[in-house]
Amino acid sequence: MSVITGTPQVSTAAAARAEEISKFYGSGDAAVAALDNVSVGLAEGEFTAIMGPSGSGKSTLLHVLAGLDRPTSGHVYLGDTEITSLNDRNLTLLRRDRIGFIFQSFNLLPTMTAAENIVLPMRIAGRKPDEQWVASIVETVGLTDRLSHRPSELSGGQQQRVAAARALASHPHIVFADEPTGALDSKSGADLLAFLRKAVTELGQTVVMVTHDPTAASYADRVVFLADGHVVDEMHAATADEVLDYMKHLGA
Repeated sequence: MSVITGTPQVSTAAAARAEEISKFYGSGDAAVAALDNVSVGLAEGEFTAIMGPSGSGKSTLLHVLAGLDRPTSGHVYLGDTEITSLNDRNLTLLRRDRIGFIFQSFNLLPTMTAAENIVLPMRIAGRKPDEQWVASIVETVGLTDRLSHRPSELSGGQQQRVAAARALASHPHIVFADEPTGALDSKSGADLLAFLRKAVTELGQTVVMVTHDPTAASYADRVVFLADGHVVDEMHAATADEVLDYMKHLGA
């Protein structure tokens, strides 16, 4: 493990990056800074975990990087595209075409099978799924024998794996995951994390995950730590115990 003290440098080959972004809620004396002059790069083909105490700004950072929220100031890039200057329509199209999302809630349509849920976003966009790519994802996530089942016939862990497969099915530029194991038991969570790890290692995906769980963070190549709206440190190839010890240092 290597530990880098201070604010990480922005990668020049980043799948996404933030440059001096701040996010304030409220105004005047009542303004609260969720993010304060944050710069961070997310490397292509890497699994990055974002961690920090409650209120550190980690979910806000994820939402701003993913184009789900706009910063008060600063710039966000997806590849070479500055997304902070896009209008709402173009930002929606960019999210649809280039970004995958995995959240705690599975957001599956109950009347559709697992297979139909996985390709639904592409069908809505009028795009034909890449059958070979989708099949490789389904095999990697271990859902080959569950594709004909509806969500009510699947366990919570299986539903979250369907949601993860859906996020990757369009071959997105980057996948953002916000506490994806938060609603899962430990085995289901481990299965999902193993899938995300394989998606990066074997399929070349880029994954960025917010988590409060040191064990989940240990699956990542890199862990970025936030505190009080600032990026304060990062670790590479860290164990769960190393992450836990550092989180204790942050007062989490």
